[in-house]
Amino acid sequence: MITDQQRRDRGLRTVAEVLELAESGTVVLDPYSVLIGTRVALGKENVLYPGVVVECAEDAECVFGDRNTLLPGTFVSVQAGGSVVVGNDTRIGEGGARVVASGEDVTIGDGVRLSSGALVIAPAELGPGCQVLGQITAQDVVLAGGADLTHPDPDYRGAVLKGFGKARGLQVGVGEVVNGAGDFDDALVERQRQYHPNAPRLGAPD
Repeated sequence: MITDQQRRDRGLRTVAEVLELAESGTVVLDPYSVLIGTRVALGKENVLYPGVVVECAEDAECVFGDRNTLLPGTFVSVQAGGSVVVGNDTRIGEGGARVVASGEDVTIGDGVRLSSGALVIAPAELGPGCQVLGQITAQDVVLAGGADLTHPDPDYRGAVLKGFGKARGLQVGVGEVVNGAGDFDDALVERQRQYHPNAPRLGAPD
C-alpha cells in the first residue's frame, strides 16, 4: 500500500491533500492514482484523470491556470531549477503526453493540445492554440500562438507539429504545420490550409 509518508518523501501530496484540491474546485476522478507535487499550483476548474503524475522539485516552478484537462498518461516532471507554466483550457495526455523541464523553462499557452505520445523537453515555447500530435520529441522549439483548433480558418490557428520523430530547434509560424517522419529537419513547413482546402477564409480572430 502506498502510504502518506511515501508520498511526502517524494514531494507529493497525500491522498487527503489531493481530496482538498477537489474540495476547492479541482475535479479529481481518482485521488488514489493521481500524484501531484506539493509545489504544483493549480488554478480553477482543472480536471485530473486517473494516472496523472505532476512532479515539481523544491527549486522548481510548476503552474497550471484554469480549466485544463490532464488525461490518463499525462506525466509532468519539473526538476533542478526548471519551470513549466501552463495557461488555460489546455488538453494534455490523450494517448499519453510528457513535459520535462530541468534547469530551463517550458511555456504552454491557452488552448494547447498535447497527445498521442508527445514529449516536450525544455526549453520550449508553445503559444496559444498550438498542437503537438504524435510520438514527437520536441525540444528547443518555438511554436507561434494563434487561434485554437476550433477556429474555422486554419490560417489563423496556432502552429502544429504532427507525425513522429525528433523536432529540435524549430520555429513554426501561425497557420503552419510540420508533418515529420523521423528527423523534422527534413520535413517541409506547410500551411495548415493544405490539409483543410475547403475551410473558409476569415479575418483574424478578435
